[in-house]
Amino acid sequence: MQLRQLQHLVALAEQGSFGRAAQAVHLSQPALSRSIDTLEDNLQARLVDRAYGTVRFTQAGELVLARARELLADAQQIQRDVLQLEGLAAGSLAVGLGPFAASTLGRMALSLMAQRHPQLLMRMEVADTVTLGERLHRRQLDLFIADTRDLKKQPGLKLARLPDLPVSFFVQPKHPLRRLKQVTLEKAMAYPLAGPNLPAEVASYFDRHGPSAGRDDRGVFNVTCDDAGTLRHLALTANAVILAPHAPALNTDTEALVPLPIAGFARMQTHYSLVTLAGRTPSAAATVYTRLVTELMGPLKRSAGH
Repeated sequence: MQLRQLQHLVALAEQGSFGRAAQAVHLSQPALSRSIDTLEDNLQARLVDRAYGTVRFTQAGELVLARARELLADAQQIQRDVLQLEGLAAGSLAVGLGPFAASTLGRMALSLMAQRHPQLLMRMEVADTVTLGERLHRRQLDLFIADTRDLKKQPGLKLARLPDLPVSFFVQPKHPLRRLKQVTLEKAMAYPLAGPNLPAEVASYFDRHGPSAGRDDRGVFNVTCDDAGTLRHLALTANAVILAPHAPALNTDTEALVPLPIAGFARMQTHYSLVTLAGRTPSAAATVYTRLVTELMGPLKRSAGH
């Protein structure tokens, strides 16, 4: 039994004759008659009494006709729902973001998605890369964007590299360190030094290049926080030196701050990737979000190329 055959049965009921029904569904009359015959054969029941000049449905025919109308209505609703979903008038999107990605791409992309698709249900969560990978594997996220240096060897993940962004230390404009001709990491550590949870490779780099003499009481960073707004607040109110992406076009959290060059740490960069599950077809919302992120990163990629 096929929906097409049920459509023919409903057309026969609405038109009242095989001739008019055939015209309505753009078939020849013999072809329509064969379609009804096939439906009857499949159901092993007579549906239409052909002994009269007009079409009369048997009791079984009336039952099938009622159910056919319900099924066809459901099929049409499925089509409408899919069209709505593809047009993002419905559906949902769950995005994970690493701390740096949240303070740059995350907010801007979320804002644009909300403006363009106000009916879409969206959820954004910030976490470290390992946690995001676990949540993606459990299908709790559609995708995530983070520094993926710790995820290179993980199976089942598809990584699409994004353009690198420079990373700098930032302080408030009147910070005492700005009066020095050269700032070393040891001098910076005289103040609160704050940053997000770092990838293992980056954390190891700081440990190797940080001052060793007299600093066994703490690591390089004595404040760890994944919320960019809180890091900014620390810089403005506690004279903290914070680590953040240097991307003015994307990162509003550093607008009131200024970069602080520290000797030996001049060429730090992000290592963003957009991560999805390998072999999984992305939803329409995830596809649009991916395209939006690519658009946002485009000018940065071109400027980096120059």
